[in-house]
Amino acid sequence: MSNSSPPTGEGHAVYDQSYTRYQVQRSAFRRFIRKMYIRQAARLSRGPALDFGCGIGELLRALPEGSLGVEYNEATVQYCQQQGLDVRWYNGFADDWTLSSVNWKGRVRTLFLSHVLEHFDQPAEILRKLLLATEPDITRAVIGVPGRAGFKIDPTHRTYVDLDVIRKAMGDKSRWRLVHTSYFPFNLRWIGNVFAYNELHVVLERSSST
Repeated sequence: MSNSSPPTGEGHAVYDQSYTRYQVQRSAFRRFIRKMYIRQAARLSRGPALDFGCGIGELLRALPEGSLGVEYNEATVQYCQQQGLDVRWYNGFADDWTLSSVNWKGRVRTLFLSHVLEHFDQPAEILRKLLLATEPDITRAVIGVPGRAGFKIDPTHRTYVDLDVIRKAMGDKSRWRLVHTSYFPFNLRWIGNVFAYNELHVVLERSSST
């Protein structure tokens, strides 16, 4: 399989058929790594999930029955649907990240953002809006982002996301609380500075008292 680099460009214009091919045609090593990460991430789901920015559906396949995905890249949506996955096209830029155009309410309990936030110029603001939009139905949010080394290897990455960015999105009076933080596969933050495939996993839960 090809190990080519993803397309370069500005903003969301890079997400077309060439980016879908980049995701599908990963090297054997990267596919092996992805399987490990997907198994780890899927364990964090609480019931059916909304996989936001699901890409080619690798994580979505591993999530509980009834889960669905949303994706901006129309070529990727078409690919997922051809694979029999429940994936909808979603334009958060037009919808102001309210998820109003997606029929998800009453269906899912967990929000997944796996390798999504780093692709935005304002990830904290987008995360804040998504957390607000999913209340009260969704009670858990699972976030995965690359370390510094992983951030540098993909030219479509826009903003480096760490715990400070996530806490900024939560705000001082957030209805959400941080309940889990780890680094995978090596649970040391500094490894992500040198090993491109070490990532941060964060779990947020909505407080039932607010």
